[in-house]
Amino acid sequence: MSSITCYRVRVPEGRRLSGFTTAGQRVPILPGEYLAHRVEPKVPWLAAGGMLRFVGADGRDRDVHVPLPEADDLSEALSVEVEPVFQ
Repeated sequence: MSSITCYRVRVPEGRRLSGFTTAGQRVPILPGEYLAHRVEPKVPWLAAGGMLRFVGADGRDRDVHVPLPEADDLSEALSVEVEPVFQ
């Protein structure tokens, strides 16, 4: 059984952050607060370090997947507020 890491992420007004839907459509993540799960991509070469799945983050209630940056501090790397919820 693999563990799931969850975060509460706050995307501020004016921050441009985007990702992909499961259908591969590039979409922006709207400002707001989201639950985000760290997931391993089904196609590993797309995001070797994993992805964050922002639940219902595109304005049409679809999940948005953002490749994880190669950085230890997600808040700094993504320029958003990231708070671990549970691991």
